[in-house]
Amino acid sequence: MLTQPGRHAGFGPWLRRRRERWAGLDLSALTVFMADGAYRPDFLDPPPASDEPSFEDGLAAVLAAPVEQVRAELVDATRRCSPAVRARLLGDPEGARSAAADAVRRLWEAAVEPEWVSMRRALRAELVDRALQVGREGLGAVLPRLHGSLTFAEGTVAVRSAVDVEVAGRGGLVLVPSLFITNRVQCATSDHWSPAVFYPASGRYLWSPPPAPRSLDRLVGASRARILASLATPLQTTAVAGLLGVAASTASEHLAVLRDAGLVDSTRAGRTVTHELTDAGRALLAAAGGAGTA
Repeated sequence: MLTQPGRHAGFGPWLRRRRERWAGLDLSALTVFMADGAYRPDFLDPPPASDEPSFEDGLAAVLAAPVEQVRAELVDATRRCSPAVRARLLGDPEGARSAAADAVRRLWEAAVEPEWVSMRRALRAELVDRALQVGREGLGAVLPRLHGSLTFAEGTVAVRSAVDVEVAGRGGLVLVPSLFITNRVQCATSDHWSPAVFYPASGRYLWSPPPAPRSLDRLVGASRARILASLATPLQTTAVAGLLGVAASTASEHLAVLRDAGLVDSTRAGRTVTHELTDAGRALLAAAGGAGTA
């Protein structure tokens, strides 16, 4: 996005907000791998070990990548580099790994961390939404929705790609929603980790809740109308509160009223409660011309 902003116009407002923070950063240890059509080494993208890893967890996984893995991947990743750059990276794979990790940290602190609360909210909504879909319809029905290049048949996940690789997913397949991949999928097939597919997250309601139909304001009140519009994607209580800018207890009160009216259904798993529209809630939102029609 920073090296070719014209290809990622949707991120313009975010990049402009953070321009002073990231301008002048030395990111050469990362951008060396970003040439068009070049292989990007897997050690930069270790699959997450949990459903909500911290930044430090992810960076530790990058730094823990075995040196032999790093060097083998650098052989492919540097084929288009100048001879001098290629010799430098291949001659010191540990140094290349550390320099890349340092650049990731600088970029995180300058551009991502200040926006992470909103980004995390969007990713949580994505995870809940997809988990519910898989539970109801099965993986085969949901995979093509993640990206058109994905299919599932007879126990095999296939990704249309220019590279022919077969991986036995004995450790399972990790599906990773990404807010930065917008028009493709990215696969991690290293022998050192479970195979992973990074796919474009919808990013729905990333910076603000969707607009609620004005007609619903008079019927259920402005706050409850916004909740109904937001729940076109299932959300947890804290996410609803964040979108509305209110305390979780206030959001819970509004949700209880909507639930009693038969417009919202709530499911508890441990201490987490997830809310989604019922058929009646979707019909009401659709009739008012809201997001529930999507």
